[in-house]
Amino acid sequence: MQRDSTDTNWREQLRDARKRLKLTQEQLAERAGISVGALRGYEGGRRHPRKEHLSQIIGALQLDRGWRNRILFAAGFAPDGVEMRPQDIDEWSLTPEEAAAEVAAYGWPAFIASERGEVMSANAAAQAVWSVDMTKEFLDPVERNLFSIASLPRFADRCANWDEAMAAIARMFKTFHRTQEQVEAPSPYFAAVLEHFLKGDPRYVARLGKIWEDAPAHHRYKIRWNYPIVWDQPGIGRMTFRCLISTGGELNGLAIHDWIPVDSRSWILLEEATRADAAPPGR
Repeated sequence: MQRDSTDTNWREQLRDARKRLKLTQEQLAERAGISVGALRGYEGGRRHPRKEHLSQIIGALQLDRGWRNRILFAAGFAPDGVEMRPQDIDEWSLTPEEAAAEVAAYGWPAFIASERGEVMSANAAAQAVWSVDMTKEFLDPVERNLFSIASLPRFADRCANWDEAMAAIARMFKTFHRTQEQVEAPSPYFAAVLEHFLKGDPRYVARLGKIWEDAPAHHRYKIRWNYPIVWDQPGIGRMTFRCLISTGGELNGLAIHDWIPVDSRSWILLEEATRADAAPPGR
């Protein structure tokens, strides 16, 4: 039976991988626990393996998950990258305490957020830019939600691209994997968040409807995504950040938000803001 070019592609990938690792067919067959004749037949196009045999060969090569999945998929099999990931997820994920310690060392604003957008901890630079002391205020988890505080003038008035930033937060809620939230019929948790938001400045509350309507309800954010922040710091000036979000702890649904200044002026102003926040009162 003649196979298509996709089938040929996986054979070439397998052969190239073996040669790059400087293994003969005999050596690889022994490592994989199959006959040399079978391996030669697979590479030469005379035989097509069962998935278990192809997995044995790839496993013997110890290829990374991406390379492994490309070969399996090209051979007509479902990728098994999820099965091959580390199983001790609680060991390689960050705990909330470890995540807080990680971002504390950063020189740019950074914070840890839950999967629902609650700010669990923030480093000194972030609290300086926001002019908050999280040991004394915003102590309730729901109150710390990015959506909850988005209509408070102390934050909203400083965010020059408020609509754009709010759209990113709205999309996060509309595409949440367990409950795609609706403003008209919110879940109990989102209802509590909305209650906080609706108590904010009417200027911002009135803009939520259109922002929510325009935010896409599909195409969830990936494991790493970003949004822009243009921030007016009183007495300092305007800083522009690119906020990068990446997974910090899969087990607890932690995300690390890094507000990275996009230009030298923003870095300089950020340094001024952090120095001013650290200065003793009256100085």
